Amino acid sequence: MPFLLEDNRNTELFEHFADSEQNTEEYERLNAFEGVDISADIDFSAAEGYELRMVIQPNSMFELEIFMLNHKTKRVAYFNRVERLSLDLDGISNERPISQVLIWRAARGNDARATQGLVQAVFFRKLVCDYNIVVSDSEQTRDGARMWESLLYDAMVDDDLIAAAADMATKEIALIIEESDLDKQKTWLWGQEEVHRERLGLIALKP
Repeated sequence: MPFLLEDNRNTELFEHFADSEQNTEEYERLNAFEGVDISADIDFSAAEGYELRMVIQPNSMFELEIFMLNHKTKRVAYFNRVERLSLDLDGISNERPISQVLIWRAARGNDARATQGLVQAVFFRKLVCDYNIVVSDSEQTRDGARMWESLLYDAMVDDDLIAAAADMATKEIALIIEESDLDKQKTWLWGQEEVHRERLGLIALKP
């Protein structure tokens, strides 16, 4: 699944959320969008003072942005940027595949508690349901790799979903049906060679 980034890249990618001043700037940028509250759509109850919003960005390179704002502290507690893709894989319908190209969740304090379970809720109850197919990004931090391993497991045990490892070079996919399959694919999906950019995790609704 993707090229595994060095740990210092995690800091670089999410510095604007981890830094208090820059996070407030992101809050102001995102709060300026009208957006749609999607809490009810994904059956997620936002704590008092928090708002979960989605903004469709049809005229940009990104499909949409989903974020949770803490209006009390004027901070971003969760952020997810989603990009539309075009896939060419054997046995997979190229309907509306997407990828989460930047996902961040607060790691401590009230924001961490308020967003507990939000990553999975947005992924399975919104993105997979609305777009049918979600694949991993071609580059991931170690935290991102752990997140995707967990998502693949959850999809594997769900009768309505497909979990798979996709080889973009050969256009083949390998279904992940049992834990032994997931254990095997972990070592194939993640790594620090260029070939790993062509290896993606895939979760889709069953036809």
